[in-house]
Amino acid sequence: MGSITFKNILLFLVNSKIFPFEDIRLDPASTAYCWLLFHWLTLSGAWAQSLLHFPGDLLYFPRGTIHQADTPPGGSYSTHVTISTYQNNSWGDFLLDVIPGLVFETAKEDLALRTSIPRQQLMQVDITDSARRLSSFLRSLADRLENTKGLRSSDMKKDFIMNRLPPFLGKGLDPLSPGGKLPKLDSKIRLQFKDHTIITVEPEQENSDEMRKEMVYVYHSLKNRRERHMMGNEDDDTSEEGISETHGLRFPLSHMDALKQIWRNDAVVGKELSLASDAEKENLVLALWAECLIEVI
Repeated sequence: MGSITFKNILLFLVNSKIFPFEDIRLDPASTAYCWLLFHWLTLSGAWAQSLLHFPGDLLYFPRGTIHQADTPPGGSYSTHVTISTYQNNSWGDFLLDVIPGLVFETAKEDLALRTSIPRQQLMQVDITDSARRLSSFLRSLADRLENTKGLRSSDMKKDFIMNRLPPFLGKGLDPLSPGGKLPKLDSKIRLQFKDHTIITVEPEQENSDEMRKEMVYVYHSLKNRRERHMMGNEDDDTSEEGISETHGLRFPLSHMDALKQIWRNDAVVGKELSLASDAEKENLVLALWAECLIEVI
């Protein structure tokens, strides 16, 4: 028996499977996601029925559905394919991803967040004072969030790009390789595969010092491997062959405005990028071109 926290579609392939509705109910914590199903089952009396599925049938479970299946009497096994959507992709997941960065950035300017908690505060049974203080902090964070121009969401973005998007095949089955004209300063360039790329700001990953400077990372899914799809974050830096699994580029934080120019405009001339020197502009476009992220038009 399992409770799903994502939307689920089952395609039945071999033999039959039965879902007794007396064993299907809704997780109280997730009823907001599936009140329509609950309402229909209650009005129709379908709670007392069972669903018997045959090869070719489709079954949809909204979030929060607790279910258990079995093979009908006389059957030894059945096979189905599960297609899940919106897994780890809720507003709650998004909050969990952005709140730590928001607290970190706010604490740089707000002395109250850096003030020590009272002695033995964590040992107190009555949490009224703590709850009141934390509520005040949350309200101030909400005000800051409403007026911010950027959200530090790195882990969720990286997980989506590296683990959840399928391999990019393009026009054929061969891996992408740089092609067309080599970009120069006077070249007009445009972004390719925008839906397969993200930009994040993170502490430098290769530096173990406590004071790690922030860098801009551009990740993409153009070279994702099918056998690594949905494998999660465990050991996702290297494959079994020791080959790096993280596809992308790293730039100094000063390159962020230039990258935004490329991402936001249909086309841009290399020499018009917001960088201090021509060498930086040329190095940026060459790096993006080598990863097949831009093309010369």
